[in-house]
Amino acid sequence: MTIRIAFLFLCTLLFSDAYAAEIYQWVDENGRTQVSDIVPAQYKNVARKVDTSASKVSERQRQEALERAAKERQLAERLPAKDVAQPVVPDGGEAQAGSGESECEKKLRAYRASQECFAPFITQFGMHGDAEKYCTAVPDPTPECGIPRE
Repeated sequence: MTIRIAFLFLCTLLFSDAYAAEIYQWVDENGRTQVSDIVPAQYKNVARKVDTSASKVSERQRQEALERAAKERQLAERLPAKDVAQPVVPDGGEAQAGSGESECEKKLRAYRASQECFAPFITQFGMHGDAEKYCTAVPDPTPECGIPRE
C-alpha cells in the first residue's frame, strides 16, 4: 500500500508541470480586471499572459524547507507532553520543573520554527502546495499565553 502511494506521489510530482495551465489577464468592457486560463474571443487581442514562475519553489528553497522541517521534528520530539496540573506563573507562561523554559516559551519556539519552515513556500499567489509535506503547522500560542516579552 505504501509503495502505491509513493508511486502516485512521484507521478504527480513528475507530471504536475505538464498540466500547468497558462493564466491570462485582461480588462473587460465594465473596466474590471479578469483573470482566467480561458480567454473569451473578444479579448484575445488584449489579454496578456501572467507570469506564474514566482509560485514555483526552487530546489534550494525545497532543501532549506526540508532541513527546517527536520529541525522542527527534533524540537517537537524533545518537548514533553503538557501536564494538566502545572501552575500558571504571572508572565502568562507555565512553570516547568527543572527547566528554565516555560511551556508557553516552548510553544512560542515551536510556533516560530513552524513559521520559518513555511516561509519559503509563501508566494504572491498564496501558500505553495508542497508546504504541508515538509512543515508542521503549529498554532499561534499568543491567545493562550499572551504576547511574549522580549
